[in-house]
Amino acid sequence: MSYFKYTLVVLCYCSFLSVSAQMNSENLKIISTKKSVFKNLQLIPIKANTAYKKAYQNIGKYDNLKKAIESGKIEINDSGSVNTLIAINNSNVNVYIIAGEVVKGGKQDRLVAEDVVIAPGETKNIPAFCVEQNRWQQKESGNNFNGYFNVTSQNVRKAALVEKNQLKVWANVAETTNKNQASSSTGTYAELAKSKTYTKDLNSYLNYFKGKFINKSSTVGVIAVSGNKVIGCDIFATHDLFKNAYQGLLHSYITEAITNGSKPILSNAEVSKYYEKFMKIEAEQDKKLEGKGTVFRHKNKKLHLTSF
Repeated sequence: MSYFKYTLVVLCYCSFLSVSAQMNSENLKIISTKKSVFKNLQLIPIKANTAYKKAYQNIGKYDNLKKAIESGKIEINDSGSVNTLIAINNSNVNVYIIAGEVVKGGKQDRLVAEDVVIAPGETKNIPAFCVEQNRWQQKESGNNFNGYFNVTSQNVRKAALVEKNQLKVWANVAETTNKNQASSSTGTYAELAKSKTYTKDLNSYLNYFKGKFINKSSTVGVIAVSGNKVIGCDIFATHDLFKNAYQGLLHSYITEAITNGSKPILSNAEVSKYYEKFMKIEAEQDKKLEGKGTVFRHKNKKLHLTSF
């Protein structure tokens, strides 16, 4: 084979691999199963084909925020501005933070407003929103946020990530805490942990869902359904990224289902229609997700797609 023909074959193969490994419905299939329904929530796994998994197999290792805070690998500090936090990665591993995660401390508890990767040794500003409206003073931790409180409910998360509206964040925090008998003097979202009715219900969902999907290496995301609508969809580049985020996202989906949901009745056809709208043609993905979700890219690679 001549050099020219060999080069052409290689280029065609690389082009084919690039096309075949896109984040679209050709490579990522939704698998509906009745076993993933519990009370007000249905979770439908999204599975990647071989080409997709190969395309992302070398993106590296990432720790999630919960593990990084609890192990002291990352410091989250108050910048003095409500909408900015300062993250310092003291480890040798990337820390991947997803939008909606709540950190406790500083002058008021905050919600991370966008997905962000903090590289080893890096100090980076993180966009944030307040989820504790009536406090503006330090606690024992000073400027440090040394407490972690999972991912907020989907309505709070959407108000931050998509609508980027502090007033809507506060309104949805109040709705979620009030409906779950978790009101407090400072209005903090973290008060949910003190509600006996909420935690009892939450734990019943967690016991059902916590072990599902995470041991299947082809699973890279889920669609969450409650009542007659999809309440969220999260898709990741790899199974490991999905596994890292799964427990936090479970809290988000479950809290939304408990607070505003009902028995899932959406048909498979309706779920497919929702999914295909932004997954069928990748070139149109960002446009289709406007006002409904986002795609997070890191080093020119898509790591996470979120849709509400």
